[in-house]
Amino acid sequence: MREVYPEIFLIEEKGRFRPSDNIYILAGNDGIIFDAGYGYQKALKFFLKEFKKIESSFKKQRKEFKITRIIVSHGHSDHFSGLNFVSKALGLKIVLTENVAKTIKDKVSFETTFRGDDYEDYLRVRNEFIQKIWNGLRHIGTLLFFRSIHGLSYLDQPDEIVDNNSVILINSEPWKIFPSPGHSPEHISLYNEEKGVLFSGDNVLKMRSTWLGPPESNLTDYIETIKKMQSLPNLKLILPAHGETIENPKETIAAIMERMNERQAQVLDAIKNYSEKGVSPDQILDIIYPKTRRFTRIIGRDWVVLTLKFLEEKGIIRREIVKKKILFFLA
Repeated sequence: MREVYPEIFLIEEKGRFRPSDNIYILAGNDGIIFDAGYGYQKALKFFLKEFKKIESSFKKQRKEFKITRIIVSHGHSDHFSGLNFVSKALGLKIVLTENVAKTIKDKVSFETTFRGDDYEDYLRVRNEFIQKIWNGLRHIGTLLFFRSIHGLSYLDQPDEIVDNNSVILINSEPWKIFPSPGHSPEHISLYNEEKGVLFSGDNVLKMRSTWLGPPESNLTDYIETIKKMQSLPNLKLILPAHGETIENPKETIAAIMERMNERQAQVLDAIKNYSEKGVSPDQILDIIYPKTRRFTRIIGRDWVVLTLKFLEEKGIIRREIVKKKILFFLA
């Protein structure tokens, strides 16, 4: 636990086989918790222990400490699984936007977000029977992962629904909630212009890239969100959902945009090299990720697919099926 801005505290949940998760406490007389973290027992015990340290510190200083609400950035299980436990343990009101509430309300709603869209059509020609089997196995594996590693827990009824574009008072200060899709469609961010503090969720991390992949992520939305954050007046500090805080927000966002352009150029260059006979997604991966580990290639495949979709929608490339293989050409 550490104070990353006056009366804003970061509790970092760490765990084996899990990325670290940042949970933020906006302390004061009417404070809020931003993101709920994991829902497995060890993480929850750690969070409460660290929370009590903050509370104790305020009491020793004879400062008022009253946290009344909790809100989450988006409907991924590493950010909302702790909601039920934390809200009950601390007597908090759960505040969600309508889109987040819909995503995490039950098993069916949550599972729907992980059913593929048409992204397989950017990888290979479908065999419907094999595709159904593969989708089923992948779906089961995904859910087992979320339950065992993240401590997945749903929430069927929040205490308050707020608009995707709204202002809420936190410790008598206005904080702007605004939609920031890209990493996921329901993603929101929280900003206080006077302080210049932005809670960016998973959209902006100190490293130059965050996870983006099908079926939820959308490259067009992501770029628009990054531009929106870049234009925020008085932006001084970004508090991300993972990793270190960002004290040079303009430079970091510019580096993210540069990275997005680099990725698009990599895919386009690969297609240009096969401009006459076309290039398959596997060939693109071989060009960009030669002799890399399988896990790196899997992660790379996700952003390559998103980039192919983005470039096709922009009319820059086209897709054809040639001898039962999907090939890409310059438009």
